[in-house]
Amino acid sequence: MYYPLTGTPFSDNDNYCEIAPCTALMPYIRCFWGSRYPVRAEITQSEGIVIPDTCMDIIFDVNYTHNRTGGFFCTVDEHSYKTHGSTDTDLSATFGIRFYAWSAICFSQCDFTGRKNGHFDIGEFFGKIRSELEPMLSELFTIEEKISAAEKILLKYLNINRIDNNFMNAVYYMLRNNGQAKISDICSYTGVSERQLQRISAFNTGVSPKSLSSLIRYQLLWQDMLLNKSFDIMDAVLKYGYTDQSHLLRDFKARHLMTPSEAVQLARNSR
Repeated sequence: MYYPLTGTPFSDNDNYCEIAPCTALMPYIRCFWGSRYPVRAEITQSEGIVIPDTCMDIIFDVNYTHNRTGGFFCTVDEHSYKTHGSTDTDLSATFGIRFYAWSAICFSQCDFTGRKNGHFDIGEFFGKIRSELEPMLSELFTIEEKISAAEKILLKYLNINRIDNNFMNAVYYMLRNNGQAKISDICSYTGVSERQLQRISAFNTGVSPKSLSSLIRYQLLWQDMLLNKSFDIMDAVLKYGYTDQSHLLRDFKARHLMTPSEAVQLARNSR
């Protein structure tokens, strides 16, 4: 029903690839991603862009030269930002675990209230997962080996009792309505008050229901632009509830830091 994309979703090379999780983890994890195997800086010096993909990421950086592993946890981002390649010449690899915004709670030891648009210590949210997985990574060479180890640990700590059915009903309603549903309509559909909806949205994702719905609309529009060969911007204005074409273009550029044509060209050139 929903498959959020990055700014360069067609990237598939030694430095960056995306691999789907096992069937049991598919409802919770969008993908595993990172380096296919350890690489040096000359392969990783290009600039990139991180866009609001309605996901959260655990990111490990594994330095094979010095046998050292570190990392951080990214909560939901509401804005895009540019990245720069590494200038480190050590042999290293990146390994990422990308959760849907509403499913990371199933693995976390605490909630995400007040935590958005930031990088945090992995242990603050995923202490047990980090303590078991991080020491193993420097002994694993390929991304497939890392995924195999990570999946066993993630399945061990998956807690479906953390799922809030009222919130998942709200997410479903946002998706079904292309991210343009009114908060009052979401509350009516879920049977919860606006105050309660605000609370459970912050608890599960760190962002308000209004912000989450807006991010979903942006992501669905981005997917439409990139994957729909018959995409028409005037049809999109109506489909996604914009007042006119200018409104759509302003909103997209505010989220993506570039125009739709520039964004699509960058994505396609990343193949």
